[in-house]
Amino acid sequence: MRSRHSGLLRGALLSLIGCLGWATPGLADHDRIPDPPPRFTGQKLQAVPTLDGTAITVSGLSSGGFFAHQFHIAFSKLVTGAGIIAGGPFGCVESIPNPYFWFWTVPLDRVSAATLACSHYFGDRYFGLRPSPPNADDSVRLIRDAWRQRVIDDPANLASHKVWLFHGRSDDVVPGGVESVVKQVYEEFGLREPSLQSDFNATGPSANHGMPVSRFVGESKFPVWTCGEHAPPFVIQCGFEAAELLLRHLYPENFRDASADPHRDGTLMPFDQTEFFDARDERTSLHGVGYVYVPSQCAQVRDAGYNRWAATNNIVVLYPQTTQAAVNPNRCWDFWGYTGLNYYTQQGPQMRAVKGMVERLLANQ
Repeated sequence: MRSRHSGLLRGALLSLIGCLGWATPGLADHDRIPDPPPRFTGQKLQAVPTLDGTAITVSGLSSGGFFAHQFHIAFSKLVTGAGIIAGGPFGCVESIPNPYFWFWTVPLDRVSAATLACSHYFGDRYFGLRPSPPNADDSVRLIRDAWRQRVIDDPANLASHKVWLFHGRSDDVVPGGVESVVKQVYEEFGLREPSLQSDFNATGPSANHGMPVSRFVGESKFPVWTCGEHAPPFVIQCGFEAAELLLRHLYPENFRDASADPHRDGTLMPFDQTEFFDARDERTSLHGVGYVYVPSQCAQVRDAGYNRWAATNNIVVLYPQTTQAAVNPNRCWDFWGYTGLNYYTQQGPQMRAVKGMVERLLANQ
């Protein structure tokens, strides 16, 4: 990886904010983006000529954490690292058994598996019975099957990557055991410490389901939530920054302190997402507008902390955006198949769209 002093942008981070506690997809920078955010823009996503294509990483919270892991596994030749906050394992919903069938295995329907086992969004009981939690063996088997079918990249790529995992001690929306399975999946494919780091919040303030920040800075229309609280927009003041810890792990070389003013030190730009998917298909559930943050020295999220650290460390941050649809009323990233049964493969509609955005950023290379 080249140094920042070479003039090369050191990498790009895909930031995916999920629905299981993040209900407002357009608030990537609430003090600079109109509320509600625009549904359309004529501005196209531009290539970044100096972007280091060998340092593409992905991060996500909640359903975005599930999707970030899914995207990392499927595109492990392109993506070299992941930061996952309150996420779950690849194909989590595919192998949760229906608890009413005791003598033979019948899969639970995907929506129930997503909201009662992979998360506890609607509790942990299926008509009175508790479904089994996900296990690593099922995810590993699905990954190997998908590779044999060549619908994802070779998972052997994962052994050389960097991964950072976080789960808050007070988070009951995504159980801690679910994220532990993510760690086990990565271990099965050869990742070990120090490349694989997991922080399950054993010490310090107990974090709820949200994005931990050290403190709120500047003006915001949202109230300040303490670390153990759970309310929109699910950015919680914990005395530490998840974005910093994540980025320090993924981009450790000469890592610098955060910018005091990411607006001064970079530019957050909207772009037309509809170039990357069929806007006529409502099931894709992607917004018309996404955002990209580019540090000015080389050419949502301010509260969530990414831009402050990206500005001083030459990291481009891509913020794809979901939207509400009949099949996805809470604007979740697809980790249970509402876009189609190929949702976890490279041909899944959302997977293909986000990959297209990355390829556009790298188009001049």
